[in-house]
Amino acid sequence: MTIEQHRAIALRFLNEGWGTRPDWQAVWDELISPDVVHHFNSEPKPIVGLAKNKAFNSILFDGFPDIVHTLQAMVAEDDKVVYRTTLKGTHTGEFLGMPPTGKTAQINDFTMLRISDRKILEWWYDCNLLALMQQLDLIPAS
Repeated sequence: MTIEQHRAIALRFLNEGWGTRPDWQAVWDELISPDVVHHFNSEPKPIVGLAKNKAFNSILFDGFPDIVHTLQAMVAEDDKVVYRTTLKGTHTGEFLGMPPTGKTAQINDFTMLRISDRKILEWWYDCNLLALMQQLDLIPAS
């Protein structure tokens, strides 16, 4: 596969695999390996498997049902694609065990995908959950 094909898969995952879209899980079925390994910065161990990753990400989409992400930058090289987005949404549902606050928050994040044979095999995700918790008034701002 070419770098441009990898970019196209990453863009499709970013735009069509977003949890505010009703068909996001079908897009994941198409683009993500059943054995995907997801390295989330706030989890001590990787989240392994497509079903576990769908369940984990549903927590975000349920907690922030109006969440919008805006692509800021994307770089692709070899079998990896990295992109940075800005996320903005209103906390109207339970999120990571926290009851809804009704507050709007905005953070930046980074995603790196390793792609082979038209499938996302590995996924790294990093965001600032401390800033998110501060914006939701769940912990004091420093």
